[in-house]
Amino acid sequence: MLRDLSKLIDDADSEGHDGDQLQKELRQAAQALWRAQFIYENDWGMKTSYEALRRHTGYFENLFDALGYRVVGRPNDGYVGLVANELPPRQSMKLDESLLLLVLRLHYEEAFTRFEAKEFGEVEVESEQILQIYEDRTHRERPNFGRIKEILAGFRQRGLVRIEDRDDRNFTLFLRPALPIVVSKDTLGSLEEFVSRSTAATAKTDAATEVQA
Repeated sequence: MLRDLSKLIDDADSEGHDGDQLQKELRQAAQALWRAQFIYENDWGMKTSYEALRRHTGYFENLFDALGYRVVGRPNDGYVGLVANELPPRQSMKLDESLLLLVLRLHYEEAFTRFEAKEFGEVEVESEQILQIYEDRTHRERPNFGRIKEILAGFRQRGLVRIEDRDDRNFTLFLRPALPIVVSKDTLGSLEEFVSRSTAATAKTDAATEVQA
């Protein structure tokens, strides 16, 4: 990695550019991508890092491959992201967080097939609509509002959603094109499997209650 970095800096200096400035930009771009997981071309304050990631893709691919990640996103996608080469044996997300992520991903795919994606590949949905979809899909009550905002703040930090608050209890959600990368089509099946098990368990409980009555 150090040899690759030194070559980039030396090449920049020999071509009359500022090698020290390039080194700074490469470091900032790597840190930004590591923190955010996905960086978009149109995001405020990310233009320099995004362009550095695009200009020196080979360097960043080698850098993150050594850490167990691959760089994803084609130039026309308008984003650059990081995806683990191998999924960890256990996911650290809680159940409500995992379910909401899967619901967002499913809604994104369905809206995309209906050609509802807007500029930059985003799908817009109101908070009440997506929370009702959450209840319909999972057969579970929605988490409380504070928990919802906590979960979505984490998704926003990872570049999966944008949030525009309308008032204290309502907001507009913009689902971003990184969602299909983070949650693959195979993973979507786990939501349907969970709903099936949950529905069967609920039906069994209801039947047992009727018998006792």
